[in-house]
Amino acid sequence: MGNEFIRFIKQSLLSVIYSTNENCIVCNSDNVNEKLVCSKCFSKIEFYNKSFTIKKDDSKLQCLSAAYYSTIIADLIKRLKYKSDFLAGEFLASLLIDLINTNRIEYNLISYIPMTAKALRKRGFNQSKFLASLISEHFEVKTEEILIKSSETKDQIGLNDENRWENLSSCFKVKNKSILTNKRILLIDDVITTGATSYYCANELMNKGAEKVTILTIAKSRL
Repeated sequence: MGNEFIRFIKQSLLSVIYSTNENCIVCNSDNVNEKLVCSKCFSKIEFYNKSFTIKKDDSKLQCLSAAYYSTIIADLIKRLKYKSDFLAGEFLASLLIDLINTNRIEYNLISYIPMTAKALRKRGFNQSKFLASLISEHFEVKTEEILIKSSETKDQIGLNDENRWENLSSCFKVKNKSILTNKRILLIDDVITTGATSYYCANELMNKGAEKVTILTIAKSRL
């Protein structure tokens, strides 16, 4: 499984790097900019581009999101996750790269929200790992698989806030805490809603020795 996944990611990255797509990936017009999206579609994106705080008990964690989860961004995230649209992924990663540069985020290691082995087999790849790989390539900062998701959880859709937090409270574990010493980690996810997933992942990293964790997502729900 491990070698197959590595080959899959390498092929995906090569398909992005050597793509000859010259049309907008949203509307297919030829008025495309360097980010694969035309100016008209780009103008429709509801950008957020700032930080906010996830608070739970006595903990506070910094999170930054590029845009709201709506219209074009929601569609591109779904295309990446469910249709393996890696050009959509390249565009979304470019928004995260811009967010890192604009906010001058300080970090020395990149990681991502994990999936269970069962979910990974079903989808074929982890979209958060794919995004992390593109960011890693751009900034030449190492990406590590630090966390594992040890158990399946109920679908978050339809759960209230309290049940969302309870649903995820104990399923994320650190694989190797020795690599966390003196590490300022950039933790990548696609969408943040209540913040429960990101919080429990980041909190686990902090409890196991990370110096700091900054959560970075493409989109922020309006919830």
